[in-house]
Amino acid sequence: MPIFSKDWRDPGDKWVKTDDGGWEKEKDACGGSLTDMVVNLSDEENQENVDPDALSLITRRGSRGEIMAPQPYCRIYTRNTKEVAGFNGLGETLKKLDFINAVRDIRRFRYICKLLDLLITQKLSTLSGGAQKMLFGMLEEVAHEVTRSQQNVHLLQHLLQELKKRLEDYLWGSKLGSTILWEQHTQRLKGIDAIATTIQIQQPGDDMHPTLQEVPEECIREILKRLDNHRDIQSAGQAYSVMAKVSEEKTIWRQLCRFHWTPAQIEHVIQVHKELQVQKNWQQIYNRLRRTYGLREEYAEKLCLCRNCSCLFWQSYGHPCRTDTDQNAQMEEQIEEVKSDIIYIAITPQEFLKYFHL
Repeated sequence: MPIFSKDWRDPGDKWVKTDDGGWEKEKDACGGSLTDMVVNLSDEENQENVDPDALSLITRRGSRGEIMAPQPYCRIYTRNTKEVAGFNGLGETLKKLDFINAVRDIRRFRYICKLLDLLITQKLSTLSGGAQKMLFGMLEEVAHEVTRSQQNVHLLQHLLQELKKRLEDYLWGSKLGSTILWEQHTQRLKGIDAIATTIQIQQPGDDMHPTLQEVPEECIREILKRLDNHRDIQSAGQAYSVMAKVSEEKTIWRQLCRFHWTPAQIEHVIQVHKELQVQKNWQQIYNRLRRTYGLREEYAEKLCLCRNCSCLFWQSYGHPCRTDTDQNAQMEEQIEEVKSDIIYIAITPQEFLKYFHL
């Protein structure tokens, strides 16, 4: 039987209608709506009456100290207890972590693209309606960001190709869920595809200097040393003759091997394949290592999980630990004594999806 009265365990949530016709929770833990609180904090008089610790938990400041939008974070259930049967909703989590706007941050772009790739190729048939909306919204934002930045066109094309392939084979041509929702997805996919087909890489003008051909060979070598996969190096080698010559140098491939694998792994592959001992061809060693161990995934920024309060948050925003008030002083002492990498851990896209029942 539903309970209509105010329960003492109520977290202070209320549901509000979103612009896209859906519903989401609006946090009201501080006695008022979060939006109203952020607006009121714009006045200097109101800022003096607010606890600075509470302010740091729900808001973030810009480089000049101005109050910005609430910090995106999401508390999740990492294990079940006697009182709570943990269940995390993917669509709601993606909203709370503001994944759509995070696409515009170049540090998070590859992380989000990898997550989209995993959702499309492995979890598409198990996504809820809300998660499907978020997936198409993120993909649409990726298309706009690629158009604006003129970069990572291959990632957008790969995601669209995989999505079309999965939709064609999805449940023998019959899709589960709302027919109206899937019609909206189809129209949205056509719009994203139209954006992708109109992307044109703009060539720099004749007055732009220095051109690629004018860059010294030493600078070209340093640029190639900072690429983290063989595809980018091989593509750069096709640009012009100097890059082709530098991309074949053993120092480039040796450094790439040392970036992805440990010295023990490299030595093991060399010992197993006798032909590599006669003449160390680092490009061949790289290919052997790639087939044996796979490539190391590296992202400029990852999601982090707090071991104390089970909050997911973006690393650059800082740690929004949501502990009880009487425990704050004790936790501050612990954080000072213990290293930050022990307080929270970085989460890869594969690990992120393990927290959801998909």
